[in-house]
Amino acid sequence: MSFSPKLSFSIFLLFHLCSVMKATTPPSNKWLEPYRVTITNQDVPVVLLRCDDLDASLLKPGNSTSWKFRKNFWESNQYGCRFYWVDDNFVLQKHADFTVFDDQVANTLCGTDGYNMNRCYWYVTRDGFYYSKNDGSDWNLLHGWNNIG
Repeated sequence: MSFSPKLSFSIFLLFHLCSVMKATTPPSNKWLEPYRVTITNQDVPVVLLRCDDLDASLLKPGNSTSWKFRKNFWESNQYGCRFYWVDDNFVLQKHADFTVFDDQVANTLCGTDGYNMNRCYWYVTRDGFYYSKNDGSDWNLLHGWNNIG
């Protein structure tokens, strides 16, 4: 079977326009858009963290770690993280353990529109753990640190 040059060009043009529209149109479906979790250390000397199914991270003040993923079919994605506050000599000072992403977090703590759609921001400070639906404003304290012992 042979395609005519006009038909081939029309198909090429249609695919090209679809890809351009996809690149410039904000996502309209949260289910298809990947989620991104970002954790930033503001002022703790050193934060060691380990989240389910991810490599451990060491965050000094101003450092961040992030990962992205798509919700699975059952919407059962969950990332629990263990945080350790250590001083400059790597002596453990405090710790915390909580879920940074699951279906409840996605529906209440993550952004829901525009650029921030499906973005979940966590900010680690000496006071505790803040979340925001948009990067940089509206920080809310949600978890505190636990003392050792």
